[in-house]
Amino acid sequence: MLELMNIPNKRLIEVFNKQSTDYYKAGENKDQKSEHWKSRYRLKKFTIENIINFRSNDLSEGLDDSATEVAGEFPFRVYAEVVNETSEEYVLSNLPKKNIGNSKAFIKYKNTFLDYNKLIHIHWFNDIEKNVLNNNQILNFCEIGGGFGSFAELFIRNYNLKFLSIDLPEANVMSSYYLKENFPDKNFYLYDDYKKNNYLSYEDFLANDIIILPPNLDIDPKIKIDLFINSRSMMEMNFKIIKSYFGFIQKHVGEDGFFLNINRYEKTSVGEKIRISEYPYDENWRVIKSKPSFEQNWVRFLLTKRSVNQQEKNIKDELKKIKQIENLYYGKYIDNNPSLIKNRLRKSLKLIFGKKFLNFLGSFLISIGNIIKRLT
Repeated sequence: MLELMNIPNKRLIEVFNKQSTDYYKAGENKDQKSEHWKSRYRLKKFTIENIINFRSNDLSEGLDDSATEVAGEFPFRVYAEVVNETSEEYVLSNLPKKNIGNSKAFIKYKNTFLDYNKLIHIHWFNDIEKNVLNNNQILNFCEIGGGFGSFAELFIRNYNLKFLSIDLPEANVMSSYYLKENFPDKNFYLYDDYKKNNYLSYEDFLANDIIILPPNLDIDPKIKIDLFINSRSMMEMNFKIIKSYFGFIQKHVGEDGFFLNINRYEKTSVGEKIRISEYPYDENWRVIKSKPSFEQNWVRFLLTKRSVNQQEKNIKDELKKIKQIENLYYGKYIDNNPSLIKNRLRKSLKLIFGKKFLNFLGSFLISIGNIIKRLT
């Protein structure tokens, strides 16, 4: 076990660079970053300064509702709704006290920061407390595609749960920074620790508090997870990748483990229609809670528990019910991915004008540009 108290930011960047190099050169990972994320991460620069300010620059784009214009419109209304369902004491105790990432959208309120993103997470967390944490022995959880760690922070802070995070290298460097700033005394296991043996052993899993790794690594089959979470990120993956994650979940979930799945009825930003009713659940799941997600009725909040009891297995029936609701949302929210639009435009122009003419036109325009540059 390597104790990582006060992890230096320089090390996070070194880990990110090594992780990115290894991860993206591996053939089996070529489809892990969908078109949705390729367009968002293509020109991002992961420097120490940018990581420290990841919520005030564009690094957290797509991971952070508070970093968008939505934050200024809704926080007090959403705050009142969450307080009404829980209590003000509950909400204030779970709102951030520090502005980690230096968000410009935060509103200072009663010694906390009103954070639209966090308010959504607090509402979800309250549901999980009532339906899972208060009545079951949960020692660990795994979040797949958890972004910079905002939702995970609530589980670690309130219940001291062991955390395994699996995400792309770009998100991992942000979550490593965010969580080490929140929990400086926790033992962290990062990609450079994994590289010592190219294996996450059961012993290393037990010895560390927060484990942050990319997908497709070699993980000890003895590791069992009490609660899996995916919130609003499977909808941004190709279906092939969703299927591989379901295989991972159903291999590593504990005998009575849970899976929280919060995703859109339909999303198309990866270039194909990703629908929650078509997610590849096996039959061994019992539905605990299924409803529209708080503040986002086009998203489903689906909580299930692992079960081998024939009378309890009802996930397939629930997916059929969701399919009927889902029909109302088909084509309603069109996700225009810039890179997909550019690719389609390029293909259309090639069909109309031909590749040779487009190459000639491109060279001609560059030549004209160079002439103008010399004249100025």
